[in-house]
Amino acid sequence: MLAATIGAAPLPDATQVLRDAVSAYARYSYIGQVQSTDFGTSRANSVVFRIEHRAPDKTRRWYLAPESLYGDFIISNGDTSYDVDPHKKRIVVMRDDAIDDQIAQDDNFGLLLHNYRAVPAPDDNAAGRRVLSVMLINKYTGETVMRIGVDAETKLVLQKDRYAPSGSISHQMRFEQIRFTDAIPGGLFSVPDSGYQRMQGQSHGNPSSDLQAAVRTAGFKALGPKYLPEGFLPIAADVSDIKGVRTLHLLYSDGLRTVSLFENARGAAVDLKPYTVHDAKVRSYSARYVEDGPTTLLAWAQSGLHIALVGEISRDELIKIAGSF
Repeated sequence: MLAATIGAAPLPDATQVLRDAVSAYARYSYIGQVQSTDFGTSRANSVVFRIEHRAPDKTRRWYLAPESLYGDFIISNGDTSYDVDPHKKRIVVMRDDAIDDQIAQDDNFGLLLHNYRAVPAPDDNAAGRRVLSVMLINKYTGETVMRIGVDAETKLVLQKDRYAPSGSISHQMRFEQIRFTDAIPGGLFSVPDSGYQRMQGQSHGNPSSDLQAAVRTAGFKALGPKYLPEGFLPIAADVSDIKGVRTLHLLYSDGLRTVSLFENARGAAVDLKPYTVHDAKVRSYSARYVEDGPTTLLAWAQSGLHIALVGEISRDELIKIAGSF
């Protein structure tokens, strides 16, 4: 046993690996192919795309599968993305707040380390390269929420498994191929203009860390929760028009998981038609909820407002948050 311990390679500092991974996206340029799969309650949705990334912040994703998306591509310049559909000659402009091959944004990395333990796991292999594996374990619940595979040389995230509270895999991202190179033409990141209809996506405009300022501009008396799960903090807010309805959006996070609160005073309830809807109670108010993989949506009306909570937490936790309004 002693000999095995002496001969074993020392495990890397998992926290330092994560720190390096946060900055790797902005430091390395590469070309690759990625498979990304979301596992819902009863189905899985998978996409395969070619990716060209030119550090620090220009990325092009060109879809190879499924067939319905073949040829579509997304160009990201900084925090703005352009979803280009060449068949319909349409470009949807949106904020890019969830980059698949990045572990965390710099501004919430400290919150992530405050709420999660980074634990080294055995090395793995992705796209023919050795990767260092790190498990992220919630300090309050003891649950493993994510396993990250970081390229041993560049520290770029090459694979990622996200787990639901049940322990099942809810999301998986894998680089199937990758080649690091600076020889990527700038023209690849040009957004087509002539002949395309440009539309604003249903993303939220300019989130602000000044939550009170956003609430004041909502145009109605907003409600908020007195309870949040351990580790969650309010981090951003914005007010935007969703299908012509002025809507307040508050974002809460523990550095890895998020809960979004949407409110409006125009009688516009959330459209739940595509989902299997269940009844619930928020104190004395009738509510409805849907569950899809790790994500739960809870909607109800209270004090003249239509309210929805969307989070990567359990239904019981969402109902507890809603009951504290």
